[in-house]
Amino acid sequence: MHRRRFATLLVGAAAGFALAQEQPAFEVASVKVSSPGSRAGFGGGPGTSSPGQYHFNAAMLTGLIMDAYQVQDFQVVSKSNLERDRFDVVAKVPAGATRDQFRTMLQNLLAERFHLKLHHETRELPGWELVVAKSGLKIKESQVGPVSDDTGRVSIGKDGFPILPEGKPGTAGVYTIVDGFPVGHITAQQQPISVLASNNFGSQHTPPIADHTGLTGIYDFRLAFSVDSSSTAASDAKAPPLPDLFTAVREQLGLQFIPKKLPFDVLVIDSFDARPVEN
Repeated sequence: MHRRRFATLLVGAAAGFALAQEQPAFEVASVKVSSPGSRAGFGGGPGTSSPGQYHFNAAMLTGLIMDAYQVQDFQVVSKSNLERDRFDVVAKVPAGATRDQFRTMLQNLLAERFHLKLHHETRELPGWELVVAKSGLKIKESQVGPVSDDTGRVSIGKDGFPILPEGKPGTAGVYTIVDGFPVGHITAQQQPISVLASNNFGSQHTPPIADHTGLTGIYDFRLAFSVDSSSTAASDAKAPPLPDLFTAVREQLGLQFIPKKLPFDVLVIDSFDARPVEN
């Protein structure tokens, strides 16, 4: 009898340990309402040059949710204003934590400090489906070498494209005005095609994008395009200096945007505290 009870206690303890293991947490985390002088910016965490330290300054709650759940702004729905206040978040990440574990830590932090409660829904929204064009893919997979630790700034080449540190995975975009038209130049290095689905291409009105290419590799590519052909320069009968986004993606990358209604996972915010539990 005693042996059976002891075994039951061991099973219960193991289950409790497993549950704890399923709920990773930051070693230390601070969440405070931003001061007037707080400068917006975020960085750090697994996969970056500062894996043990994460910060998000002057962050709106929407931005924190997007980072925690890896969604875009259109996927966060709330009847209450999520962007009224800004917060400074600093957290120490346990050594060896994975990116998925880090996101779970951030989700748990939002639940703990903001008492955030949400649920998932699938909703159909007007968007763009990203597929491989009939002409075929025009970019090749990256030749991956040792990952660079270079944290130098992104520079701009004479051709207008951003130049990333050699061997450093990432993306960068530059938006300027040429002949009265807004144009964009994007450089991607060792990135999945899905990075295109998270880009707003210089416009706040870019529809949601779903990556249906089926491509699972990582690529180096560059993309140059006119952001909006309805620019005021069009009244002077000028042609845009670069092709529109649809044409540029097809001709330069061998991909294609198809406008259609698509199902997206949406986070519906049920409740939250506007003022976090500060610590």
